[in-house]
Amino acid sequence: MSVVIPSYRSEKLISRTVLSILEAGVLPRNIFVIEDGVFDNTGDVLKEFPGINHISCEQNKGAPHARNLGLSKVETKYVMFIDSDDFISESLIIGLVNSAEKENADMAFGPWRMDGDSIPQGKLRQPPSLSSSGWVLHWLNTEYVPTCSVLWKTEKVIEIGTWDERLKNNEDGEIVVRGLMSTDNLSISTQGYSTYWQHKSVYRVTAAPIEDRIFAANVIYTNILNWINENKSLNKYRMELGRFCYKTAWVAQAKGLESVSDEWFSRARKLGYKKQGYNNKTKYLSVLFGFRYAVAIHSNLLKNKSKIKKIKNNLK
Repeated sequence: MSVVIPSYRSEKLISRTVLSILEAGVLPRNIFVIEDGVFDNTGDVLKEFPGINHISCEQNKGAPHARNLGLSKVETKYVMFIDSDDFISESLIIGLVNSAEKENADMAFGPWRMDGDSIPQGKLRQPPSLSSSGWVLHWLNTEYVPTCSVLWKTEKVIEIGTWDERLKNNEDGEIVVRGLMSTDNLSISTQGYSTYWQHKSVYRVTAAPIEDRIFAANVIYTNILNWINENKSLNKYRMELGRFCYKTAWVAQAKGLESVSDEWFSRARKLGYKKQGYNNKTKYLSVLFGFRYAVAIHSNLLKNKSKIKKIKNNLK
């Protein structure tokens, strides 16, 4: 199998990522680090790992482009896309490959945990055993698996059209949902884990503008709606897609995008989802202050409640 690593300003963390992949048994010649624009000393750091493939791009074109470039060099049956700040345990990859081989799977999910500079280490999360179609909606509204714990059959990634280079946010979620809609062959591994690292940086994709987030949500919505419309047996998923639309409407509302919010609320209603808000507290606040400020007030209340709970726990 091969691993593609999109790299952007990663000189401080790339060694940990590459070393974890090597220790998991991946051959150096099957590791592809795609440096998405040269902005630091990542290239010098990578010289510590002879035999790996380091490709530098003159221009920064985004992670999807870097992943597609790396994918074009892959010749193995399986491939993973691991970001340059994430890392894996020694047994994750062998568990994923064995699971995929046993089930003849196009995709395999494995355990993962969250960790980072400013957050405590999260608990280990084991993806539940669901059908591919069940996972589409589970991913949409309940639980995701970071790309560092997703194994792909290489031909499947190519078959579905590779990474969408238009996206600047949630591109990993979009391609997984697209993959799940195209196959019934999904396997789950319980072996090893990946660490989805949250580092402090102004360059993080999660800081993307709201317009990028809405664009990605629209691509995902369109793909899933077409998938449902093409198969009557999937009509039961309309309500969950409506829930996704409602959540997106609230995000747009909180950012002051009134017309965008109205469009997403309308989509939710057409799909049969007609709830008035996330809960009654938000609903009552919206009566007093309006939708936008209700979301902001409720969010701050939740943050303060979390801080108070944390202080109480520390005093025990």
